[in-house]
Amino acid sequence: MESQEAVQCLSSRQIEYDREWAALALVPFFMLLGIVVSKAIYMPIWTYFIALGFGAAAMLPMSFVYALSGFSVKVGFFNELIYGYMIDAKGSSRHPLGQLAYRIISGNVWYDARIVLEDQKIGHYLHIPPRQVIGIQIIANLLALPINYGVMRWVVASKFDYVSGRKPDPLGQWTGQEFQSYNTAGIQFALVGPRKLFASPFFKPILWGFLAGAVAPLLMWVLHKKFPRARFDLWNTTIFFASAAVFYGNLSTGPFTTFLVGTFTNFFLYRYRRVFWNKWAYISGAALDTGFNANLLFIFIFLGTTGAKMVHWWGNNADSIERCFAL
Repeated sequence: MESQEAVQCLSSRQIEYDREWAALALVPFFMLLGIVVSKAIYMPIWTYFIALGFGAAAMLPMSFVYALSGFSVKVGFFNELIYGYMIDAKGSSRHPLGQLAYRIISGNVWYDARIVLEDQKIGHYLHIPPRQVIGIQIIANLLALPINYGVMRWVVASKFDYVSGRKPDPLGQWTGQEFQSYNTAGIQFALVGPRKLFASPFFKPILWGFLAGAVAPLLMWVLHKKFPRARFDLWNTTIFFASAAVFYGNLSTGPFTTFLVGTFTNFFLYRYRRVFWNKWAYISGAALDTGFNANLLFIFIFLGTTGAKMVHWWGNNADSIERCFAL
């Protein structure tokens, strides 16, 4: 009897906790809804609910790809395309900011869910209860929001002339590539719209990409059945096309470094040091991520804001010592 009462007590507490978390999840929902209703971001109200629904529907397939490969497929382009067709409805605004807002809201449903799941996995390894992991994430976001906003305002106040192109950046660092990309996408998919965009002879060939993306997995499946020893089952067309879609137009060591580290970790260690890989691979990755971000924060606070100048050495360039290119 005592054990049954204990179980019932724990179950009732679990229900109370679940209700608390559910109520907490409604806070950002209504905050975003209020912003959309105010029309400050030029986004039709009904598209807000579609954005949340599509983001939720994309979670399962995207999580499947990410769990198998460690590769996060970007959904921004598809969101932009869908939004461009939706705002053909009568009375919808074609302001580029609405397209950006839709992309962020819908995409972040999946991206934030991925981060939550990653942290839950780390918490599982460290024997931290899921509820405490969520609590830590909430505290971390409350701390990160004002810091990120402050950094953004600092960049706008001190580097705007470089980012906007009014002045040439001697280091080639503040190029605003992502800002330009977002602005271009807003003009293409919202202001112009996909119907007119793909009617252009210049952009019309891109439509063949939809057919290629649909046929490529079937082709890999047929080749794998025909030539099983060639291991075509390892050729992931989703990852290939998603990677090919991201090109910043600059020199970068990011892909090469990723290839080297990934090959060493997930090929050499996985095949020849399996026990070590099973025990330390994921925790080591989390530790390296934490150290990397802590190092960035340290450099920004103690070097970036104090006017410290980096020395020239053989690993950098005398004219552009930072060599801060997008990965």
